[in-house]
This record gives sequence, C-alpha cells and structure tokens, in this order.
Amino acid sequence: MRAFWISLLGMSAAQVQVGQEVPASLQAKDENEQVVSFGKLRSQWVVLFFYPHDDTPGCTRQAKEFSRLLPEFQKQGAVVFGVSAQGAASHRAFKKKHNLSIPLLVDEDGSLSNLFGVKRMMGMCSRDVIVVDPQGKVALIRQGVSPDTSPQEILSWLRQK
Repeated sequence: MRAFWISLLGMSAAQVQVGQEVPASLQAKDENEQVVSFGKLRSQWVVLFFYPHDDTPGCTRQAKEFSRLLPEFQKQGAVVFGVSAQGAASHRAFKKKHNLSIPLLVDEDGSLSNLFGVKRMMGMCSRDVIVVDPQGKVALIRQGVSPDTSPQEILSWLRQK
C-alpha cells in the first residue's frame, strides 16, 4: 500500500539527493531508441532537464534554448539531455519539428523521474533540472524551474564550478 501512495504522489522511496551517487548501471533510451548509459557519462557534467510534454509552448522554448546554448555547455564539459514521459516517436517528431540539437530521453515508465525525485501527474513530469557531476554524484537539484530562464541559470551555475 505504501508503494501505491508513493507512486501516486510522484515520489520514490529510493530517490537520490545532492551528494549521492547516481547508479553507474542506470540506463535510458533516447529518441532514436539508443541506450544512454550513465556509467559511460562519468568524467563529464550531465544536465537533465525534465519537462512536462513534447511540443507545448514552454517546453519548446526551454528545449530550443538548451539547444542554442549546447556549445556553451560543452565548453564547460557538460552533456545535456531533455527528459519527459513521451515515447521515442513523440521525441523524434518534437526534435525534428524544432531542429533541437539535444538528445531527448524517454521516461515512459517513470524510472528516471522517480530516481531523481521529479514529480509526475497525469503522465507529465514537473519542470525540474538535475545536474550530475563528473564523479557521478548529484550536484544540483532545481525544482519547478522557469522554461525561459533555467537554461541560462544552469549554464551560469556550471561556469562557477
């Protein structure tokens, strides 16, 4: 019964906190159904921006801005992934329609959002950003971020590291 309420509230009994290591075995598929292994991402910063739904106004602005700033993130040694609950086909269409340069991870089963404490309701994720450091530990959790300012805020935070 406890698992039911935890799931209903969008929480996870095993969510990671700042300073905790992300399991190296953690994997997710991107919009092309290619497996992204978090263990292989060690040695670089990983920015995960969770967004509610493909091709909605705020999500589109946020994804386009992360794409525009991708070269700046790369200068900081960071990779950027968008994450939402839609499937690979939806992500491919969203990425193509808006010429996005960032990979989009599929979280249909909620495993990523649950691990990182991202709330889910009615099949949508809250708008949160998680940053994992090069050692594989959660370095930053920002919940309820703005779609318009979060890309630049996260980039500014990374530049201070």
